[in-house]
Amino acid sequence: MFSENNRISERQASRLLTYDLLGLSTLLVPTLLSNVAGRDGIFCIAIGVAASILYLWILCVLVEDCTTTFSAYLEQKLGKFVGRAVQGGFFLYLLLLAGYTAYLFCDVVLQSLLREESFYLVLILVLLLALYGLWGGLEGRARVYEILYWFLMIPLFIMLFFALDEIRTDYWSPVFVSDAGDIFAGSYYVFLSFAIIFLVLFLGNYMKKKERLFVAGRRALLFTGGVHAALYLILLGIFGADALGSMQYPAVTLMSTVRISGGFLKRADAFMFAIWFFTLYALLASCIFYSGNVLVQILGKCLQKYGEQKRQHGAYTVVVVLVGVIACCFYKEHAWMEDYEWILWHIGTPFVVLVPVILTAFIHRSGRKKDDRAGRRGNRTEKCAGMFALVLLSGSILTGCDTAELEERDFPIEIAVQNTDDFAQEFLDAESSGSRTIDYSHLKVMILSQAFIEDEASMRELLELLEKKNEIPQNVYLVVAENAKELLNCKDVLNESVGNYLEKMFENVSEVRKQEYPTLGMLYQERDNQNETFFIPYVSEGEEELVIERYYVWRRGEAFGSVDSRTAMLSFFTQNQMEKYQMTLEDGTVVSLSDAHNKLSFSEQEGKKTVVANIRCSGEVISAGATAENGQQLAWQIEAYMNRIAEQTLAELQIDVTNSFRKLGAKRDWYFYYQGQKNAYEQDIDVIYDVSVDWINL
Repeated sequence: MFSENNRISERQASRLLTYDLLGLSTLLVPTLLSNVAGRDGIFCIAIGVAASILYLWILCVLVEDCTTTFSAYLEQKLGKFVGRAVQGGFFLYLLLLAGYTAYLFCDVVLQSLLREESFYLVLILVLLLALYGLWGGLEGRARVYEILYWFLMIPLFIMLFFALDEIRTDYWSPVFVSDAGDIFAGSYYVFLSFAIIFLVLFLGNYMKKKERLFVAGRRALLFTGGVHAALYLILLGIFGADALGSMQYPAVTLMSTVRISGGFLKRADAFMFAIWFFTLYALLASCIFYSGNVLVQILGKCLQKYGEQKRQHGAYTVVVVLVGVIACCFYKEHAWMEDYEWILWHIGTPFVVLVPVILTAFIHRSGRKKDDRAGRRGNRTEKCAGMFALVLLSGSILTGCDTAELEERDFPIEIAVQNTDDFAQEFLDAESSGSRTIDYSHLKVMILSQAFIEDEASMRELLELLEKKNEIPQNVYLVVAENAKELLNCKDVLNESVGNYLEKMFENVSEVRKQEYPTLGMLYQERDNQNETFFIPYVSEGEEELVIERYYVWRRGEAFGSVDSRTAMLSFFTQNQMEKYQMTLEDGTVVSLSDAHNKLSFSEQEGKKTVVANIRCSGEVISAGATAENGQQLAWQIEAYMNRIAEQTLAELQIDVTNSFRKLGAKRDWYFYYQGQKNAYEQDIDVIYDVSVDWINL
């Protein structure tokens, strides 16, 4: 039950601050850091968190000296005129931040959940919900956030855990390549994002034990910093620094790339949006709440004839209207939002950071008496109703928030792409005709015709179109076929959809890890990163099944011809992406390799660059060949087999089966040399396999 004393505990304060810190920063900071500091962004996070904790300590010194509200304290210490001028600065900052948050809130909703809805309708609903929650008081919101805290955080940790399988640690190196200016700029961005912790100045008056505010704030900063560090490493390891820097909301995009076996939760971004819904809502509500309180203090005597509750409710209403106007301005004129972002980073946040620092440095603290005034009582019914409304709305978020009924929607399992115009007309623009609503949440496979993927202009146009539409999940598998639409006709032979069949093949039958099969999101990333060599399955129709005839190569952002299956399998195995690898040697011996612990090393002698693939694995003879061989001789045959394929592929097709280009971070001089001439890499290197096998049945 609510104690209704308008006071919150240390734990509630910590969770309030965590919500305020988490939402906006996780949406914006990863992109900013990637553009400024790249792989060294993780160090910027550590520096930014340390600076924020120091700043928090200064704030808490000020809070301890404050025996009343912070707004009244400013007038007491600075005088009425200067105090109100500073209050006006805080009011304007909180008001603009609330408008910015409301705009981003609605923008993320429209991009991730309700793409066809009106921005104004979503904005009105969000602001009305914020206003209704504010009328319940701070204690009521704190109780709601306390209850929902782990219900939101645990799913976030689970999704981040599932994302670990898709990380390419090669994207984390090299480090320490940014100069001091870039590191400082990245740390500054992190610190400014965490500067929202200044809200403790207004929160201190609501604490049951004000002296515990530093502990609560520090806990929120450390938790948020840990989430940022983990999230940044995951985003960097999955997308790469260049692709990450071009994304608008990479944290939301990440949720659409995570693949969970069994077909459960294909659109994880929609499911996990509840995290950003509540964190952005919390920041929006906090900005309106504190700015409303500052407005009441500024107006002072003008509102004396009204009761305290009416003054506050009236101030909240006025602020909500102003926030709505600001959000609409940002929506109508994107240039205004860019101007505001510049003001936020370079003027607004330095103002709210420096004012407490100056006050702490130049105001001599004298003895003080504790103020035991009773807190304003809220209405229990409003608080309970507010909690119910928030929980109910969260439930609507998790259900998908689509306006169309199930019977009015189509759920494609696979889509075929012959050319861009037909694809756009058949799928992406189908809803404009009014005949049907297409829901891509169950889409599993995109089939590309060979002629289409070989057309560079068409592929570029398709990727730009799909990314702009942002309707197709990024974790859909890609396959190539001679004729994409004809392959769809195989469902009659398979007795199930082609998409379901291929998904089962990749996830349940193939020895290749499912995370290694190329997806739409991987193609997006490679346009910017240009680090990877992907092998896309080339599928054709067998007698009673679909077969992977060969593999189409996508090398550093462009189509690069096809290779046979044995070459692709060697590449998967070399990169530790297969559980078992079976081959037939020249004398007819069939061997199976497993438990591989392979690694690449780089060497250079007399100007010749060599990539050495060290293969360490277990081996089993499936069937003996024409000649009896001992284990060492078989290992030599395997080594010769691998070297022959690698040399032939490199010489004839300029394709490196080891995919070593993405690992150049471990060889810094090579890395910097080939950043400006990537296409020369395969021409300059030799690939040599060094094989050691621990035989099981010899």
